[in-house]
Amino acid sequence: MRRTSLALLLAALLVVSACGSEEEADTTAAAPQTTAAPQTTAAPPATEAPAEEAPTTTAAPTTTTATTQAEEPMEPVTVTLYVGGVTSSAPQDYAAQAQGFFEAANIDIEVVALDGTSQAVQAVAADRSGFAYTQGSILDEMLIADRNPDAPPLIAISAGAMRNPVALMFLEGKGISAPADLLGKTIAVPQGSLSALYLDVFLEVQGISKDDVTIQNIGFGALNPALLTGQVDAIVAFARAIASLSIVAPEQGDTIGAFLFAEFGIAAPMTGVVIQKRLLDEHPDVARAIAEVTTRSLHFCAVNAEECVTDFITINDGRDFDQTLAEWKVALEAQYGIDPEEAAGMDPLALGWFDPDLIAETLPSLRLLFEIEMDFDPTTLYTNEFVSEP
Repeated sequence: MRRTSLALLLAALLVVSACGSEEEADTTAAAPQTTAAPQTTAAPPATEAPAEEAPTTTAAPTTTTATTQAEEPMEPVTVTLYVGGVTSSAPQDYAAQAQGFFEAANIDIEVVALDGTSQAVQAVAADRSGFAYTQGSILDEMLIADRNPDAPPLIAISAGAMRNPVALMFLEGKGISAPADLLGKTIAVPQGSLSALYLDVFLEVQGISKDDVTIQNIGFGALNPALLTGQVDAIVAFARAIASLSIVAPEQGDTIGAFLFAEFGIAAPMTGVVIQKRLLDEHPDVARAIAEVTTRSLHFCAVNAEECVTDFITINDGRDFDQTLAEWKVALEAQYGIDPEEAAGMDPLALGWFDPDLIAETLPSLRLLFEIEMDFDPTTLYTNEFVSEP
């Protein structure tokens, strides 16, 4: 079993104090978004997007890096942010609200919380206004285009977590020490989420039939309690959950184990800020503003983790500060691959750079793993136009 990285992650965490096991076990619960104004009409599935709004998927490459800023301030605009569950893996959008980054860019942000990254990306594709974004992934772009060629094409405008963020977590007292030990076990994951897609891939890579395990559909907010109370044997979610689980499990006399999917050679979904391509084409000033705000806020959260987490839990009431901070630090290393000390000396916009070679090398693996039939020109799935090369 591969645990070297997990041990390093846990060793790197600050020593944090617990404030009560019941509250700590629920750190992944989706807190109400008190500052968000949900849209009056819910976004339909991506398959319902009208065909006439869908340009072809073979758009010209858009990887040229821009070096100039808009000469005049952008006109105020309302943009919907679809979040795939309110999680400590992505506190930067909330920090951007609290720090006034959106306001300074003349963006009035409205937040709609959904259950899972894939649902959020589908909502962006289905948003009829086109003024919307999410912390999605290039994989989700490919899946939507492959399954519904009439859906509006999407594009990522700044990079996020470029490592595979998903992990399967378990209590070591359950007798799990290798993937083969999952046979006969019950695994919880929110169906329709990116984590669920990757669980299918992980099981297939390990030669484990889905008939040999029991998969329960449990929402992100209930995953940790389900594991800690013994309702299930393992859960699948983003790796940052290792942090909060590792605080609570010892109180129960147990230890958290995990299989980081990145360590099993499973291609990363390559997350980033995803918008409709027509927003980039028709309103490049808005696309630029979204890219710059989200990338600068990611840099802010990498360099000022405590202030970022304070902003996050202020907006999402009921979160425990120590656990959320621990989760964010794990996410920075395990999911984003960002060293805060190195980031402090970088141009903030450099954190949003997509490595063209990495994307070109990863796409064939994603197509194979997720049985994607459509062939893609990698340069149509992302742009480095609004960010800086490291």
